[in-house]
Amino acid sequence: MSICSWIKTALLKQGWIIARVPLDDKERTSKLVELLVEDNADGRARRLTLHPWLWYERPVRERFEGHDCGLTVEGPVYLGSDGTGFPLGSQLRTEFGWLDLTPAETNQLAVEVRSAIDLVLYRWFTRPDMAGRQLPCRPSRQRYYDDHVAKNLILSATPPTASMEQDAHAK
Repeated sequence: MSICSWIKTALLKQGWIIARVPLDDKERTSKLVELLVEDNADGRARRLTLHPWLWYERPVRERFEGHDCGLTVEGPVYLGSDGTGFPLGSQLRTEFGWLDLTPAETNQLAVEVRSAIDLVLYRWFTRPDMAGRQLPCRPSRQRYYDDHVAKNLILSATPPTASMEQDAHAK
């Protein structure tokens, strides 16, 4: 058995599907695989993000996740006779079960969910205490520095745990 066959078998056992990639996409695909298999926090985050997309049979176009419910909009999108784009449908998940929605129901619900999201986000953006933090364009991230700052902000916003207090007394 060749090494490629072993790798393919191992990946299939993990739920991964192997497909042939056109030569012109070979470099992009290899970069994607390298990003997914990184053995660090970024690699774990990428794998965690990708994992739910493999739950569904159709390509996922959008996902709206709440605390207790989730809506997964499935594609691709097809144009109706009036030119309106319709996804193939969606699945609504709650703690009580699942509900399959038709393309028209999916469009209607997705519009309502997007409007609710916009309302909440604009309400935050327009708060007086946020005015000084608003920027005209997206700032770039300096991961090493920004992650350290975020970690300190999280620690300052949460009460210390017993192990943190023991560490402080030990110093």
